[in-house]
Formats: sequence, structure tokens, C-alpha cells
Amino acid sequence: MVQCSAPVDGIVGSYSGNSFALQASIASLLGLALYNASELIVLVFSTFHVYTGLYFWSLLITALLGVMPDALGLLLKYFNLAPIWIPVTLSTAGWCIMVTGQSLVLYSRLHLILHDERILRGVRAMIIINAIILQIPQIISSYGVIYACHLAFGRFFNTWEKVQLTGFFAQEIIISSIFIVQTVKLLRSYPTRSKRRTNIMYQLLAINLAIILMDISLIVIEFIGLFIIQTVLKPFFYTVKLKLEIAVLSRLVSVVQYDSSHDSSGFSDQK
Repeated sequence: MVQCSAPVDGIVGSYSGNSFALQASIASLLGLALYNASELIVLVFSTFHVYTGLYFWSLLITALLGVMPDALGLLLKYFNLAPIWIPVTLSTAGWCIMVTGQSLVLYSRLHLILHDERILRGVRAMIIINAIILQIPQIISSYGVIYACHLAFGRFFNTWEKVQLTGFFAQEIIISSIFIVQTVKLLRSYPTRSKRRTNIMYQLLAINLAIILMDISLIVIEFIGLFIIQTVLKPFFYTVKLKLEIAVLSRLVSVVQYDSSHDSSGFSDQK
């Protein structure tokens, strides 16, 4: 089957330029993503006391079946190390699990601080609907831009890439905002721990701000046309965000569920 050309370098195959700096950046960022994902898997198993619950599985699956296939597929594609259908399948499947998995991680931590079933159902429905609406066209266009260029899939791919990136960014912002608001309310109910409460609030705000800035940078890079840089930064950023999620939750659990004399990072009560 003949491959087609695409208006954005890197969409349909390997990197065709001669910039050693870009080649080194691609290899370094994807290598770091794979390393971070491997480290995250070890961290999940060493942090959790019981290997059950949505938070545990969403973290594990996002790292193992999301980030790792995505990064590996991009390595194979950009350095032309395998037939194109192999890296496209790996990176596309990994991307689907990675972006939806990250939202499930954000959703799973809401159960610690939010008990309004209407809001939880709404967030759950948003994740499912966005996964269907935003990912199915992206999957189709990822193969169409390679094997059916006569149907103008290249133009659709370029447009939909921006749409889905913005849509998932908005989804994560909504879930994170709910978490921040509920966390502030909850921590204010512990007046006897004012110093600890203040520290946790600042940490939560700083970590969530860092996550938001990473998402914004991906959108900016995508809209200025740096497709390859955006795709290799994405799995790396997602591993960083997943590590930050563990930091957020461990600090929150130590304040909410445990007495100050039992400052633990365990999650044995997670469901």
C-alpha cells in the first residue's frame, strides 16, 4: 500500500530533515518518557499497599499501556525503524489510553474530597463522551493521512489535532479546578493544622499550575506548527504529570485521612 505525503513533516513517517539537534531532542525526550514511565510503574507498586481501586489501575495502565506504547511508536516512526503501520498503531493506541487515562487519574482522586454524586457522574460522562468524540476521528485520520491522502485526510488531521488537544486540555482544567476548589474547602475545615494546611494549599496550587503550564505549552507548540516537537513532548509531559499526581494525593491523604503523628503516603483505603 502506497504511503502519501503530508503537509506537516512527521505525520506520515520518519523525520526527513537533517537537524542533529532535533534528532537528539526526539530521542532524548522519548527516552526520558520511557524511563519515567518505567519508574512510575515501580513507584505505583511501591506506594500502594493494596493493588486495587480506580486510582491504582488508572495510574498503572496510563503509564504501562499509554505512555510506553506512544513513546515507543514515535521512536520507531521518526527514526524509520519499522513499517509505518506498526508505529502508527502503537502511538495511536498509546495516545488514546494516555490522554483518557490521565483524566481518569484526575477523576479518581475526586472521591477523596468530593461526595456529590451529580458532579462525579457529570465528570465521568464528560470523560466518556470526549473519549468517543475526540479520539475516534483522530484514529481514523491517523491512518487516513497515510493510506488515503486522495481523500484530503491531511487537512483534516491538521485541524482535528488542534481540536482534540484543546478539548482534552479543557477537560483536565475542569477536573483540576473542581479538585482545587474542593481541596481548599476541605483544608479550611482543619483549623488546628493551619501551618500544615497552608503548606498543602500552596503545594497543590503550585503543582496544578505546573500541570496547566505544560498543557498550555503543548497547545502553543501545536498551533505554531511544530508537530514533531509537540508529539514527543506530550508523552514526556504526561509522565511528569503522573508523578505530580502521586505527590498531590500523597500529601492530601496524609492530612485528610491520617493524624499528624501518622503522616503516611499509603493508599490502602483507595477504592
